[in-house]
Amino acid sequence: MAHRVATKPFNLVGMRWRGSAKPEIAIRVRRSERGWSRWEELHARGHASDPLWVGEADAVQYRLSRRVPGLRLHFVNVGRYAHARVRTAQEARPAFVSRAAWGASQCPPREQPLYGTVKAVIVHHTVSLNAYTPEEAPAIVLAICRYHRNSNGWNDIGYNALVDKYGVLYEGRAGGLDRAVVGAQAQGFNSETAGIASIADHTTVEATPEALNAMASYIRWKLGVHLQPLSGDVTLTSAGGSESRYGAGARVTVDRVLGHRDVGRTACPGNLLYPQLDELRAMVATGIGAPPSFAAHVSAALAHYSIDYGEAVPVTGLLSGPDGLALPGAAVEVQTNADGRWVTSENLTTAADGTFAGELHPRKRMYVRLRFPGQPSMPGATSARLLLRLRPVIELRRPASRARRGVRVAISGRVGPRKRVVYLVLQQRVRGRYRTVGTRAVRARAGRFESSFVPAFRAPYRYAVVAKSDEDTDRGSTGWRALRVR
Repeated sequence: MAHRVATKPFNLVGMRWRGSAKPEIAIRVRRSERGWSRWEELHARGHASDPLWVGEADAVQYRLSRRVPGLRLHFVNVGRYAHARVRTAQEARPAFVSRAAWGASQCPPREQPLYGTVKAVIVHHTVSLNAYTPEEAPAIVLAICRYHRNSNGWNDIGYNALVDKYGVLYEGRAGGLDRAVVGAQAQGFNSETAGIASIADHTTVEATPEALNAMASYIRWKLGVHLQPLSGDVTLTSAGGSESRYGAGARVTVDRVLGHRDVGRTACPGNLLYPQLDELRAMVATGIGAPPSFAAHVSAALAHYSIDYGEAVPVTGLLSGPDGLALPGAAVEVQTNADGRWVTSENLTTAADGTFAGELHPRKRMYVRLRFPGQPSMPGATSARLLLRLRPVIELRRPASRARRGVRVAISGRVGPRKRVVYLVLQQRVRGRYRTVGTRAVRARAGRFESSFVPAFRAPYRYAVVAKSDEDTDRGSTGWRALRVR
């Protein structure tokens, strides 16, 4: 069930609660003239969620997999987006947006910075909405800082540096971009590493060439300043903590450039950036950057990534040119791949802000991507592929809830999409626990099936009809149906 909260305009939102529960969290927001965004999954850390940059929104809906005590939503409003100046510092240091330029005076540290060492650099993603403009990016950094400081209770913004999708580098935690400032990038390893975050949600899009180049430039410079090799392995010692994969005192050998998930209990930096880390390591080691992008950029997202058969799933995204500006009135193709080849299922046109929206009605598991075929003066582009999973739907016809011992109980229903075989599972309650007492394969013809069973005892039973996972769909079930046998 989605809970809705109406509030004043805000730019970033997160959650806090009491206790150590880690619910699954999904959030979407309402933005002026654009309606509701797609659902975003947020990672739970202890008693708080990651912050989510939303641009400008005035309402939020959220879903939790379980109830949590003392739930509070934390909103950050940084007002109008300010243009930040990029300064070029001394020769070896990459160009960056200083703390003063992105508004850190509005997010002062609680205490003086601590210093450690830098033996490796940990890569993150901020899990922000990907459809932001260059003008919004500095405000995103400020909003993240406020959330880390005011909601998480940290001293300052957690990352030592950040980079936006346009390749602009931002100074993070106070204390000196060149110094070994202890951040909050990876519990247990903060005093031996530096952290850089890509301002994006890399569960749905890869890092742009511009972002990779900026990260590589920073990491190469940062490791050099601290007299560290630019490649190879390094051994770190964990300080422990509930968010760390390793207990206190554990010695861990990792890549010199690593993802947050390598040492933390998290999916960060996202399933699409994580495979790019090998490319990033090569760029750091060789100094050879990714070629600049002269093509458009297409981001795409599904409202849900796992649905029941018969449901429609909205697909949305943003098309921008090589300069990062929105491309209005452009053709975009929704393409699907369920049998090894890509097929265009819908043709869309981008709105004035470069966004587009369509709808899919899948009949089997498939990959989805969005393709911009290009224009005479601009090469085409394709989004990252997204996996859409499908659960079969099984419906029972007049399911029995009462029966007599030794009397046959008839079961019938239908399954969609059609399956050749479904399975009838019968469980009996014995000594306070349900135990499986029978499983029967049932042939389904034209999507319909019939079967039966005979309960042997006067006892509580329950039964379900199940379709196993196959090449077309995930596992599906009717769910357990209670049966009282007298």
